[in-house]
Amino acid sequence: MAEKKYKKTRAFLSFLLKTGLAVGIIWWIIHKNYNSFVSNLEHINYFWLLPAALAYVSHMVVCAWRWYKLALVLDIDISFMDALSLTMKGYFFSLVIPGGAIGGDVAKMGFLSRHTAQGAKAEGVFSILMDRMTGMAGMFSLALVMILFSFPVLMKVRLDVIQLNDTVRVLGILGLSAICLAGLGAMTCLFFHRFFERIKPIGRLMRLGDKYGYGIVSRFTKVIDTYRNSLGLVIRMCFVSVVFVHLNVVLVFYFIMKSLGMNGMNLLDVITAVTVGNVAGMLPSNSGLGLRDVTINVILDAAGISNGATVPIIYSAILIGFNLLAGLFFIFDFGKKNKDI
Repeated sequence: MAEKKYKKTRAFLSFLLKTGLAVGIIWWIIHKNYNSFVSNLEHINYFWLLPAALAYVSHMVVCAWRWYKLALVLDIDISFMDALSLTMKGYFFSLVIPGGAIGGDVAKMGFLSRHTAQGAKAEGVFSILMDRMTGMAGMFSLALVMILFSFPVLMKVRLDVIQLNDTVRVLGILGLSAICLAGLGAMTCLFFHRFFERIKPIGRLMRLGDKYGYGIVSRFTKVIDTYRNSLGLVIRMCFVSVVFVHLNVVLVFYFIMKSLGMNGMNLLDVITAVTVGNVAGMLPSNSGLGLRDVTINVILDAAGISNGATVPIIYSAILIGFNLLAGLFFIFDFGKKNKDI
């Protein structure tokens, strides 16, 4: 009982710390650019926020559709409306559960257990993990391409709190590239797990995991084999992630910048700022708030885009607003429940 109470307290303190960090970073950005921030809000063209909102909602719907298609591979009995409902609940809980998007996935897994029959719950969880992997694969791939094309801009990044020189910038760019490559490499290795199983230490660890995890490792590798047999679909979902999820988020930023009267923007710079910002937002935070904002801000500044600090703040406001509205799917409990459970 004491250990359980300790874990809850630790999770709550972690949530408070991450929330405080996000709020602190956003406050610092606004405070540092207060005059331009207020001026931008006074002259904002709210007409452009409508397509920005529609683009954000459409990216949420595409994420639900992507997971729905991947769940069908495992013969999970779920309709698109169920997938949409569960995805929206995940978005809502990503704001309040420690871990951000990952915390939202945990909540999504819990809700999915009510939609899957006994004996198929693990496969339902694995479908969510595969959906997350395809999204990350798309993001890492796009980030690597943009780092290559925008290297000169990234070499101009400045931070007020830390003195940067060219060596530090190069190391930062290499570190970011290494994270993306490591993520892509790890996901690729999963599809060739049979090869690694033949390596004795790895095979022994997998058998131990199977023994003490009640066969969970075998079920997971079986799911991976199923997806490998549908590799064409997995690759298409990665492509969908790039075009209709990550670049769609860039479109949200573009419309926000139009609402602030920003013209003559270099599209590559905007894509780089948003994509690298989203990679930074994967670090422990609440839906990437704070870390994503400051990353996008400094890259836009490096690209010579004035008043760039206001853009990620407005995007975060749109994100919070629609993720909270997604809570309606939780309040009204849209979607069916499995009657056999």
